[in-house]
Amino acid sequence: MTKNIIILILFWGSMALAQTSKENKIREFIKVTGVDKLGQQGANQMIDMFKENYKNIPTEFWDECKKEISSDELVSLYIPIYAKYYSESDLDELIKFYKMPVGQKMISIMPAIMQDSMNAGREWGQKLGKRVSEKINEKYNYQSPPPPLPSK
Repeated sequence: MTKNIIILILFWGSMALAQTSKENKIREFIKVTGVDKLGQQGANQMIDMFKENYKNIPTEFWDECKKEISSDELVSLYIPIYAKYYSESDLDELIKFYKMPVGQKMISIMPAIMQDSMNAGREWGQKLGKRVSEKINEKYNYQSPPPPLPSK
């Protein structure tokens, strides 16, 4: 009986240690990739939007609000999400990659890539929409937009 309890305690201890190790790796990954800073920036931007909408509230109030923002809270929300999708070995490899110059370059240029990609996607979508509208008009003689229905 005592032997079983000791084995159970050792098992729970090793599980807790493994979880702590994985959580630490997730925290490191989030820090290395700058996700924590992005969260902080997003929260500050949200406060700035409130500030624009409530111009009669003193600046000191908004400064206090910003001081209360902690990226640790957001990181804690992310830990189970990252843990769900990444193993410890995945995290080890990702951390190694993002600490390399090419990984740091990827982090620094990703916002520009995302912006350029969104612009390209929007243009592509507009051209695709135009082609589909033209095909509908050719094949079914619909106008774009369709004419209004006659009133009764």
